[in-house]
Amino acid sequence: MLRSCKCVLYQKNEAEMAKMRECPLDPGGYFITRGTERVILIQEQISKNRMLIEKDSKDRFQCTVTSTTQQTKTKTGVYESKGRYFLAHNSLTDDIPIAIIFKAYGIQSDQEIAELVGFEDYILNCFSASIEECHRLGIFTQIQVRILQEYFV
Repeated sequence: MLRSCKCVLYQKNEAEMAKMRECPLDPGGYFITRGTERVILIQEQISKNRMLIEKDSKDRFQCTVTSTTQQTKTKTGVYESKGRYFLAHNSLTDDIPIAIIFKAYGIQSDQEIAELVGFEDYILNCFSASIEECHRLGIFTQIQVRILQEYFV
């Protein structure tokens, strides 16, 4: 790589560069193979099948997972908005209040949901708003979630 420690141009001053007929303003960092310049571009890839916790544009934390199998690639995220937690999935038309997901998994008791997510005040406040959303929609059991599933898909 030009200007690397293995290159003949390494740490040469302007006079030495001129003597070698090289431009002193050339920053280097590329390769020359068979007389042509070659640049290696680094491509960043999102981690697959791992949870990523990051801040969104509104400085709120969100958790996303890009799940990849041989056949499909899906993206699922949990985020907080207006004091409530939601689940977003690329196959769903609307984001779902997270408490509905707990009900869909058969966790019917609001107390049991609270025990699973933790007792920190901020989290309980956000989850209580999501649980209230369940009550407003009339969702208390796994069967009721299945009935309303067309609303979300």
